[in-house]
Amino acid sequence: MAHDLSFNSGERQIAGRYEDIRADHRFRYEWAERLIPTGGFGIDAFCGNGYGAWLLGKERQVLALDGSKEAVAFATEHFSGARVHFAHAYWPFELPREAFDFIVSLESVEHVPDGSNFFAALAAALKPGGVLVYSTPNEDLLPLTATGNHFHHRHYTTAEAKDLASAEGLEFIGFAGQNTYNMTPEGTQGGLVTEAEMALRDGVAGQFNIFACRKPMPKIQDGWLKKVLLKAFG
Repeated sequence: MAHDLSFNSGERQIAGRYEDIRADHRFRYEWAERLIPTGGFGIDAFCGNGYGAWLLGKERQVLALDGSKEAVAFATEHFSGARVHFAHAYWPFELPREAFDFIVSLESVEHVPDGSNFFAALAAALKPGGVLVYSTPNEDLLPLTATGNHFHHRHYTTAEAKDLASAEGLEFIGFAGQNTYNMTPEGTQGGLVTEAEMALRDGVAGQFNIFACRKPMPKIQDGWLKKVLLKAFG
């Protein structure tokens, strides 16, 4: 079945004010915002209607990308700012290598059939020392079959989600879990939990997991460093 990219498909949040976005989605971006240094230039990959890029853009320059032209138009109208620019990009797309100080991609990797390739593209676009924050539904606690979500290709166990970053050599600097749904006795997705129960718990897996990681700086060979120091100060 073709991917429905229409704005009202049910796949994304559609409110035009940040405070009207459902709390679980806001909480993830707020967690990410706390772990990303201020300043710098980065991307919000699969930005939806733009509320998260707006939040990140309060203290940073943000290029926000989404595969829905309708979503990009809505984001441009409601969430643009002096430091936020929205653009249409449908995966697979190319990103410049080592160009961004930070990358945020929340609830994205499950939407593409080649999640490892998508994640590798994000990691390659991150500068050494840059921070990447990503989240995904947890197959351990929120199995794809329990949700009936036809927009998702797969959910990732906690271990599988961590492996995405480890495979690209990224170092973890934060991890949290979040619960959003009540589960029925039959193991299917029920209604929403309260906003208080949607709070992220650091270090504890939830129905949704969010990770922050950093690309290591290149290692300087001791011999090369000694030559530089001797030339400068010898």
